[in-house]
Amino acid sequence: MKDSLWRQPYLIELTYADNFYLVTDSIRGRNLRILEVGCGTGFMSLELARMGHDVVGIDSNQKIIRIARRTMETDPYSKTRGSLRYEVSDFNKWSDFPGTYDVVLFSRVLHDLPHPRTILYRAHHLLKNRGRMVCIEYAYDRIDRRAATWLYQIQRTLELTGGYSSPLPEDPEEGVENILRENLHGRKGHINKFEEMRQALEQLFVKERLSWHCYHCWDVLRDMRVPDREREKALASLFKRMEQLLIDSGEIQPVLFRFVGTKASV
Repeated sequence: MKDSLWRQPYLIELTYADNFYLVTDSIRGRNLRILEVGCGTGFMSLELARMGHDVVGIDSNQKIIRIARRTMETDPYSKTRGSLRYEVSDFNKWSDFPGTYDVVLFSRVLHDLPHPRTILYRAHHLLKNRGRMVCIEYAYDRIDRRAATWLYQIQRTLELTGGYSSPLPEDPEEGVENILRENLHGRKGHINKFEEMRQALEQLFVKERLSWHCYHCWDVLRDMRVPDREREKALASLFKRMEQLLIDSGEIQPVLFRFVGTKASV
């Protein structure tokens, strides 16, 4: 975990845990049946099960599902949580009974899946009447030059003080262009743009909430390597709060959105 955000608890709290709170803030009720599409290593499904929900997590990557199952099997709270199972499957080929789930959750996976309306229609089919869609998603095409400039400033300053692991161009203009190019064109896995996802979500689900949240700082925190842990923790928190301030003041465009909606009649 040394090369990931999981290397320090305070980095998890500012990133993955923050997204988990967005999910728990978006669902109502107890003992719900929840499906997480693209569950990865399964931390979110596990925590939802620990809250008493019955959860199924699916992902097409066999290696990370193996990690999820290993964590599930060694969970000290296994006797008190809701039911939990992980399956290796492509969601396009996976099926369950119609109207099975109270909640279907996508967390930073929908942008990677071709034909979002088809994907979301499958989710719609699996939801109960008035079932809830929760989607936390990365809108990569919304990054702007101001955000790229802010990111370069932070990353380059950290690098010059020995606190950043990835080399950056000395020329600021080149550095900003590289960030824009990498985010807009260099991530081949990012297929769907924001409007494609938004339109599909709003066609199939009655929108209750669409909110924007911090995500730019994830790239900074991932490669930040400040030897003093207390200083690193303080800097990480500062960068997160600064991003939120810039979003709230309209200085930069946010790229992480949360959509919450209920199953519509189609």
